[in-house]
Amino acid sequence: MTFCTHCGAKLTGGASFCINCGAKTDAQEGMRASVQPVANSGRELVSQSTQREPVAAAVNSSAPGRIFLWIGGTILILAFAGIVGAVYVSHRVRERISAEIQGSTTGTERTRKVPDSGDGHTTNAPPFGGKHDAPQNDGGDPNVAKGLDAIGGLMDRMGLGDRPANPYQELPVVESDTINKNLCDPHDEAKELPESGAKPAGPSGIPMVKGLMLVHAWGRKFGDSEAMDSVSKITDKYVEVSNNGTFFQNPDDEHGHPDSALRYVCTDDLQTAHGLSTGFDTNGPRTLPGTTTINLSQTLFHELKESGKIDFRYLDYYRMQDLPEGEGYLHWAGGVLTRVESGDVSLQVIVNGAPTTLPAIHASGTVLVESKKARELSKSPSDQPLATELYVLDDSANPLVLLFKQNINNFRIQVTEIHFPLPKPETTIEQDLLKNKKAVVYGIYFDYNSDQIKKESEPVLREIAEAMKSNPDWKLTVDGHTDSIGGDAYNLSLSRRRAAAVKQALVDRFQIGGDHLLTDGFGMRRPVDHNDTLEGRARNRRVELSRE
Repeated sequence: MTFCTHCGAKLTGGASFCINCGAKTDAQEGMRASVQPVANSGRELVSQSTQREPVAAAVNSSAPGRIFLWIGGTILILAFAGIVGAVYVSHRVRERISAEIQGSTTGTERTRKVPDSGDGHTTNAPPFGGKHDAPQNDGGDPNVAKGLDAIGGLMDRMGLGDRPANPYQELPVVESDTINKNLCDPHDEAKELPESGAKPAGPSGIPMVKGLMLVHAWGRKFGDSEAMDSVSKITDKYVEVSNNGTFFQNPDDEHGHPDSALRYVCTDDLQTAHGLSTGFDTNGPRTLPGTTTINLSQTLFHELKESGKIDFRYLDYYRMQDLPEGEGYLHWAGGVLTRVESGDVSLQVIVNGAPTTLPAIHASGTVLVESKKARELSKSPSDQPLATELYVLDDSANPLVLLFKQNINNFRIQVTEIHFPLPKPETTIEQDLLKNKKAVVYGIYFDYNSDQIKKESEPVLREIAEAMKSNPDWKLTVDGHTDSIGGDAYNLSLSRRRAAAVKQALVDRFQIGGDHLLTDGFGMRRPVDHNDTLEGRARNRRVELSRE
């Protein structure tokens, strides 16, 4: 009996090929296996000594061809990976910049250029960006971006992905142990100034005093958002400014979250700083040396007034994923702003509840990130030249920034209301009700698209309550009014809920009898101004009181 020398199978007499493995057998016809099959195994086996040598010979005979095939296949795979990788890395550089810009900020949205998106204050948006820039994708086709991300994920797992260089590596870093420090008063030696020592108001009549509050508004897809900057303390070394606004994770969020932050502005900076920083970040630094926040420094104001131009700087704070938790970059941009009109321009602002026209100096120009590395490496729009406009109150005693905007994400921060304490309590509401049986009331604020009343509404609610207590026989109707964003049905419901919230606040906080108050709402149906401007919509958002 003969056996196949390749697989050990039993051969049929005279067969030219093994029926088991197909090996040629005519040259091996007389060869006998070196071992016999194992009787109880159920399988025919061949020893390692008879099997190894023929297999090795077969491999060696085809080795050159297989090596060439392997090398050629590897080259093709690497070439394809290189082409796809180049496209992918280019896409990821842009996408990562935008994504990190979008996710780094937390705090009120005005911080950047989200506001506008954003709260104008925060902010909360990089690793390598910082102004809430919308994510980019190739050709505007989301399927392209998804495909590249899928390829990129595979390449990352293969170790072929490449993280883009950090364009902000040269920027100053705010370390975590200084975030909450008051750098204007490091030894806690400041003395709070008495209210009697406050500087007198200038020609605008708006003083820089404790209790001064600026309401900033900026347009959003689902309605104007408002934030309040209040002067909460004035000392001989710094001014404390508190911010109460709304944090939005993304520019198109329909709902936000109430958010607050604090800033210390050094007295020296109020005099000489060339920088402005409008952003407030709950987890960001409380002191940004070289900047002011709600007004221009005396130096900048007088230079603009006298020469018609200023060397202007704007500062953003970027918290990045590549830094330790709690740390961030100081992103400075600068340029020359030049006065546009030879005289003042007029801005409509509600001052202590009354629509008022304020004189402002208008300047414009282009600012650019100061870091050369950021200019070279970053593709973010925030690191490209940005058209910038500034409107400042023409009052040397208190040069408030009334409007600041840049050509990125509709970033526009505008003061729509100003309130400040008066020597005597306000009685305007009572006088209007006595004289006209009607009072138009501003100064009652609500959370974004909500009927929740903000704490800044307390002074006006108290004034209404005092008027009713002085006239116990009065019965008032509280009417709510809104702007037009969101449509008729939505705003009608919102205005009625807000009117009901005002009534409830008067009953709960000031013990006004509920039977003396009726409520109604008219939504957008009774505007007192245009709805196509921020200031117009601010006037339309109001409460009206009428008595029987």
